[in-house]
Amino acid sequence: MMLSESSETEIQETSHLFLSFCTFTSLTQGKKLNTANVFLLILKNKNLRNIFKRRMEIDNDFEAVSMFLKFDPALYKSKYIMKYLNKAGENKIKS
Repeated sequence: MMLSESSETEIQETSHLFLSFCTFTSLTQGKKLNTANVFLLILKNKNLRNIFKRRMEIDNDFEAVSMFLKFDPALYKSKYIMKYLNKAGENKIKS
């Protein structure tokens, strides 16, 4: 199936916004971060999560998580993410 030109442009823009947010996060943290670490930060930090959602024009946390998993499907394998989610499952993820 071939994508229309507008669909392809939208995908490129979304990818650019996503990577720009990851760069922004790395700069604000003062160190180089991989996608898994940026993902952990948005799970832990409500303000950063809200910035991500506004930047990506996303309405809820589920869509934000889905976007990270679409961009990097291997995130669910990260031992750091699993450790955080298991711990947060006991205390629930901060809303």
